Amino acid sequence: MLYALLKPIAVALIKLYHRLEVFGREHVDRRTHHIVVGNHVSNLDPIYIAAFYPRKLHFMAKRELFQYPILRRLLRSLGAFPVDRAGRDLSAVRAALRLLQDGRSIGLFPEGTRTRSFAERAFKEGAAYFSIKSGVPVLPVVIFGTAQAMPKGRRMILPAKVRIAYGPPLMPEEGDTPEAFAERIKAALKTLLDDGTARGWKSYPEDPADQGAAGGRRARDVERI
Repeated sequence: MLYALLKPIAVALIKLYHRLEVFGREHVDRRTHHIVVGNHVSNLDPIYIAAFYPRKLHFMAKRELFQYPILRRLLRSLGAFPVDRAGRDLSAVRAALRLLQDGRSIGLFPEGTRTRSFAERAFKEGAAYFSIKSGVPVLPVVIFGTAQAMPKGRRMILPAKVRIAYGPPLMPEEGDTPEAFAERIKAALKTLLDDGTARGWKSYPEDPADQGAAGGRRARDVERI
């Protein structure tokens, strides 16, 4: 109920403030559900990706966020479910597979947390595992501009240009292991990132200092094209 109420409001505000554009819509079949897999550079990423995905998207969120009663109720009402990033969380695995079996879409960030460059951290195999177990396609998506709109360590959202790009859905091949399929997912995300970078789109911060620089300097650096 809350998700359906807030989504159109969020879409309108994000379009107005960030002039957000979506590319690769032809790869998103509204009639099916997906395991949506993306890069992660800002706290805005799950909100913006979910807002412009045509179905309700259930994101895995770090368990620490669910410690606070009000935030826990809000996250659950928005479809999020907790995961312990410290190790293999069987309850999160069961929750994800149950959602997929029920015809729902889930969202994952294979790097596990926000990063300053692609594949800076180990690329987790959860999305590949869930796809192999459930038969649900993996939908790669890359978001550009949120690192400039809200870098790590900042609370104010700057009016940077934001773009979302989808790639073709991926299915595991016969005999695929989670490790092998995860490498193909990683390559698909890298292709989307490279394509966007070639067009001059910004995804990751150009310098680690961008993560927490003073507001005045960052405001001057915001992309406005």
